[in-house]
Amino acid sequence: YVEGGEAVYTNGTIRATYSYNTETQIYAPSSAASYFEPQGGGAQVTTAASSPTAIPSHNMVGITMDIGGSPILSGSGAYLIHGGMENTRHSLSHTSRSSPATLQWLLDNYETAEGVSLPRSSLYNHYLRHCQEHKLDPVNAASFGKLIRSVFMGLRTRRLGTRGNSKYHYYGIRLKPESPLNRLQEDTQYMAMRQQPIHQKQRYRPAQKMDGMAESGSNSNPHTTPEQSVAAQSQHHQQFIDVTHVFPEFPAPHLGNVLLQEGVTMNDVKTLQLLYRRHCEATLDVVMNLQFHYIEKLWQSFWSPKTPSSDEHEGTLPKDKLITLCKYEPILKWMRSCDHILYQALVEILIPDVLRPVPSTLTQAIRNFAKSLEGWLMNAMSEFPPEIVQTKVGVVSAFAQTLRRYTSLNHLAQAARAVLQNTSQINQMLSDLNRVDFANVQEQASWVCQCEEGMVQKLEQDFKLTLQQQSSLDQWASWLDNVVTQVLKHHEGSPSFPKAARQFLLKWSFYSSMVIRDLTLRSAASFGSFHLIRLLYDEYMFYLVEHRVAQATGETPIAVMGEVRIVLLQVLTIPCKTSVFIDIKGT
Repeated sequence: YVEGGEAVYTNGTIRATYSYNTETQIYAPSSAASYFEPQGGGAQVTTAASSPTAIPSHNMVGITMDIGGSPILSGSGAYLIHGGMENTRHSLSHTSRSSPATLQWLLDNYETAEGVSLPRSSLYNHYLRHCQEHKLDPVNAASFGKLIRSVFMGLRTRRLGTRGNSKYHYYGIRLKPESPLNRLQEDTQYMAMRQQPIHQKQRYRPAQKMDGMAESGSNSNPHTTPEQSVAAQSQHHQQFIDVTHVFPEFPAPHLGNVLLQEGVTMNDVKTLQLLYRRHCEATLDVVMNLQFHYIEKLWQSFWSPKTPSSDEHEGTLPKDKLITLCKYEPILKWMRSCDHILYQALVEILIPDVLRPVPSTLTQAIRNFAKSLEGWLMNAMSEFPPEIVQTKVGVVSAFAQTLRRYTSLNHLAQAARAVLQNTSQINQMLSDLNRVDFANVQEQASWVCQCEEGMVQKLEQDFKLTLQQQSSLDQWASWLDNVVTQVLKHHEGSPSFPKAARQFLLKWSFYSSMVIRDLTLRSAASFGSFHLIRLLYDEYMFYLVEHRVAQATGETPIAVMGEVRIVLLQVLTIPCKTSVFIDIKGT
């Protein structure tokens, strides 16, 4: 993790209100600093200093453009531009800089927030897509950066990432949760746009390159591994992960009445608390930059540190003392809680949306990463007591299994998306489904499932209607979410909620298998499509239910799955082979 100097870009003294006129003075804040343009029309700008005025506490300004006296869009702390636009073209070289659509787009999709950052390149790529959709000429990245910092005050620019792979971030801004840009996939068309704007005008051509993408693409090795490919194209792939994720705080260890022995003091406990937090933050930074291979080195440096010399600075913990601390049960519980928070954050960073299309190179790199985790950790902790190793490996195993499940779910989603977009296949599926004897299916399933008949009939009708409407994958996901809500709403707030959720999964799986059985016996032409859809819906139901259970119990999904995995490891001697853990690519 490397952070460059505190590089802060400012636009001079910020004022609450700017006015525009047709004289040589371009932006003149009332009783504030003045910005002048020379008569020659050059690019040089001079500033007349003045006493600063207060900046709004929310660090954000609204923007008002006034053409012919009618406001186009407005907000608090507005910038005002007066006068006819026909007479001011010589003053504004790029009309898209102050386009009302662009300004409204920024305010609709972004917001200021403390402790978060957004890659500068990602924000600019979003802007390029916006310009193409609205037939606007984009400005270069530098000019766009000035616009961003004039709209969202107080932004800082930081260079984040590992040494040699760092890139600039806007610090203090994030996408709004409801913004459609959260589900946006940037394809090669928009990557090309960043190289050359729409209308090929020289004055709009950005000077910078693709931050190494062009060079790595021209000299790429055809035999590189997915991990190497992801590392080389980390900036491109980071648009598919959540780099704005805020790392939650860790709880404090509660030792209770435990007596510290063997030369261990409370200062040692506090040192462990500080060092472990730093270690987890370093892990998160490495994963956020898609440098998966550094995880093994991080774990080795923490769990197998070199013996410190006598003159080494304070704030370190010798290995023997670390081993001693890990023998205390409260420390084990605290470390497990911290791991649940860490690995849940990593899951949400790497796979923020299980249904969103993700490049196959990134998916495969995540799966390979998951496959290596347990081995890396056990090697790093080879000299530690089995209790702490079992605790750590249990959580890491749940994390790895979650990554495999979510990437498999994502793979299924992309395969099913093609089916759901095919009108002829949907019509065939609907025709075959109408031939299924649902009365017979309900009769056979009722003894096992004991489901309410009215609920089953409603689900059948809703399923057929949603299929007939040729709904998109996102609409199907919304329907499945509503099904879970309807079924489990009577158990909300009850201790029986987790059990009811598990029973629902079993009943859903059994009932859907009966429908697939009927389609198989009838040699339905759309059997393959139904089989794929069934796999996806079973997996997505499992995903929804695990998150509902986690929410109901106040735990993270990683914690819920971790407890289940510990029970399975203790009780079962054979691996689970249900459809829930389908491995698409056999890795």
